[in-house]
Amino acid sequence: MSFLVSPSWLEEQKDEDTFSTRPSIRLPLPDHLKNLLVDDWENITKAGLLVPLPSAAPANYIVDQYFNEEKQNRRLGSVEADILEEFCMGVKVYFEKSLPKILLYRSERAQLGVVRKWWELGQPVEWEGKGPGDCYGAEHLARLLVNMPELTAQTNMDATSVQRLKEELSKFTVWLSKSSEKYFVAKYEKLDGAIAG
Repeated sequence: MSFLVSPSWLEEQKDEDTFSTRPSIRLPLPDHLKNLLVDDWENITKAGLLVPLPSAAPANYIVDQYFNEEKQNRRLGSVEADILEEFCMGVKVYFEKSLPKILLYRSERAQLGVVRKWWELGQPVEWEGKGPGDCYGAEHLARLLVNMPELTAQTNMDATSVQRLKEELSKFTVWLSKSSEKYFVAKYEKLDGAIAG
């Protein structure tokens, strides 16, 4: 099984007939996470605010925290432990690739432009070598979770792999919802203050 299968939307559009026969998943989100996503949408699209960057708890950090907690529930060297490791790596890859393409609202794209220049130039120094998973946090990670059913449908995973992915995503969404106070920002900012640097 591989969660690192490249989704077709990252490369090129595939034949629609093939797309319709691929396994898909329905991912129930905890109500609390849904509410956080609605608040996020309202803050960005209605109030004209942005998530301050870099996040105090970036997506890669959050996924690593989940891995460290969840691996205690898996027997070392077991298939379940391997699946967890692959799942966490896959989430990081999907986050990096999908953030600029599907996880940002229109008003956040200018912010990404500024941040991308800082990554490339390494100025300020603390931004050098960074990427989306090092700067964007739980809000954007939750947006990825909402998009995972559609993204999964665009891969060539078999039904068994899709079922395992659904189980891992379900565990992760419940964990993220329960851990939300640690990872989601309490206050959004206006554009001029939304990038610390």
